[in-house]
Amino acid sequence: MKKVGIVTFHRALNYGAVLQSYALQKTVSSLGAECEIVDYICPKITADYKPFRIYKNDLLKSFAKSCVMVRRRAKRRDAFKSFFNNYLVKSKKSYTPQNIGELKNDYDLFISGSDQVWSPRCVGFDPAYFLTFADDRQKYSYAASFAVPTLPDEFIVEYKKRLNGFQKFSVREPSGEKLVKELTGRTAETHLDPTLLISADEWKKIAVSKIDKPYILIFTANPAVSLVDFALKLSKEKNLPIYCINDAPHPVSHGINYIVAPTVEEFVGCFKNAEYVVTNSFHGTAFSVIFNKNLFVEFKNKSGRNIRSEGLLKSLGIDREIVDGNCRETEINWYDVNEKIKNQTIISLDYLKSFVSGD
Repeated sequence: MKKVGIVTFHRALNYGAVLQSYALQKTVSSLGAECEIVDYICPKITADYKPFRIYKNDLLKSFAKSCVMVRRRAKRRDAFKSFFNNYLVKSKKSYTPQNIGELKNDYDLFISGSDQVWSPRCVGFDPAYFLTFADDRQKYSYAASFAVPTLPDEFIVEYKKRLNGFQKFSVREPSGEKLVKELTGRTAETHLDPTLLISADEWKKIAVSKIDKPYILIFTANPAVSLVDFALKLSKEKNLPIYCINDAPHPVSHGINYIVAPTVEEFVGCFKNAEYVVTNSFHGTAFSVIFNKNLFVEFKNKSGRNIRSEGLLKSLGIDREIVDGNCRETEINWYDVNEKIKNQTIISLDYLKSFVSGD
């Protein structure tokens, strides 16, 4: 039995990050490996999720916001800590950039992924997510995301150096295949996000539902452009209330019910029971697909464009993009979608089996 260490964003207070960590660990363990999530403490993630955050370029505003948000952030931290302790199997020791090199002899191999582990910006381009501490023979990836279709020129040389020793490449988006080819001259395979490797029935086992009537769910990962306007129109048309998962200090719109700092299990339950989902989040899109929900997705946001959601829906033949506050309710053939996911799951599992199974 091989011992596998996953290096990912498991410490982020982010629903998608934690749930994909859980899903990949559960999947690798099901293939016969002894699997742990390396408890790596990323400095950028730690800084980004501090309960009290003061920014030098906006002292007064950030101080005022932190005063309002500190209780909500503490509540969210407690909710994530519970999931972290109850569902994730972690390394016995925690690691930092200073001592992560100590663990390479404790594992047969490491997997970087999933999530935006290869983003040039997301976590400060942290080398740990490129497994720079490990021997080349130990380096693998699964559904790693660059999060962008092109890379800044100033990062190219370092990317080539960091990716050079990987044994196999698995990325989450087709754009990642192109980048790996350009950087290394080698071929990468595109595989499903780990959350999609687990069936809806399995996710239902951990889901906790708090809303006992039909509703429209809003979940955003980035500032929306026209998503809220569309949801309000949909609410009026369908005569359904809106519930929004939101930790913001003030409501973004009247006529919306806010769910503040739900537990990770409640987050899954919100998607399981929704009649409609309106989102600009990749994992919001993924869980809508998992539960076969009537979904509408805004790819464009105030931070750029969500190529991850766009790529997923395109691969599944779903055309539900919100543009300028409008979206046609085109038919979704869920039988075809589920068959595509089933086929992609087989391919994804075969890739993992090729190096985690056996002695």
